[in-house]
Amino acid sequence: MADRTSTTSQRTSPLSLALVSVLSALLALGAYQIRARLSKGHPALPAPALQSEGPEPTEAQGAMPRARPGENCDALRARYTLQCVIGAAPSTVASDVSLGASRAARSPQSEAKEIAEAFAWLHPTKDQLADLARRCEVRLISPEIAGNEVPAVNDEGAKALSLSSNKRTELDQTLRQMHQSFVDSVRQAYTDGATDPSKASSLSVEQMMDDIQERPNNGFDPARQRVAMERAGMATPPAAGADLLPGERIFRLSAGSGDDFERRLADRLGADRAHQLRYSPLAGSWTSRVAQSGCPTPQ
Repeated sequence: MADRTSTTSQRTSPLSLALVSVLSALLALGAYQIRARLSKGHPALPAPALQSEGPEPTEAQGAMPRARPGENCDALRARYTLQCVIGAAPSTVASDVSLGASRAARSPQSEAKEIAEAFAWLHPTKDQLADLARRCEVRLISPEIAGNEVPAVNDEGAKALSLSSNKRTELDQTLRQMHQSFVDSVRQAYTDGATDPSKASSLSVEQMMDDIQERPNNGFDPARQRVAMERAGMATPPAAGADLLPGERIFRLSAGSGDDFERRLADRLGADRAHQLRYSPLAGSWTSRVAQSGCPTPQ
């Protein structure tokens, strides 16, 4: 009898263990689903170690920049040229939006709210500007003119913003003109101090910027620090026509390109439309929103 009992126990032990394992897994899954349901509609916890639900973080939320479908590395660098050159991290504010699924859900009121939030981010309070100056941080909402390719208005963006063919043409022309002006300025900055200035005609804008970045005392980092201080009222901008290092000239041109873009469009399309085409979350195919920070190392 004792032998039979022992045998039965040995036979049922693996089955019992299996049932316990399955039951434990079901309990854990149930608890996870309950937590997931409870978490929906509430803000995410700060910096979770693991995230089981929801989309992957975007570039704007701190993820490394990724190429879009069909986008090669050159095109990716075009969108992030200044960050590559200066070594800045992507902004924590969205630099791009997906117009597809979000467009239907975005009302004029929600778009206006996001435009106001973007404007407030770019124009913070005096105390916030002082804090940005301490970090040597400069924020930009600008047309994407710092790459090899001319930024263009795609069909989806034009439709989302209800751009007529004439207004789309005006926007495209403004982007082309600003891109060409930027390329010309970079070429001039490249030739000033280049070992072989004649090479400028055969180099892309990104190659010229890379060359400038590799030069000692190129001026990029000090320019970021000075512009941040100027925006906070802690320093005076240089006089018009001042002799600046090549990197500082490029940085200042980029830092002012957003305001220049809005002014040009205001002359063509009116101030309200120009403001929308700069700050709207639906303008992601021709604008970018970034924050560049980091103070230069004392020599």
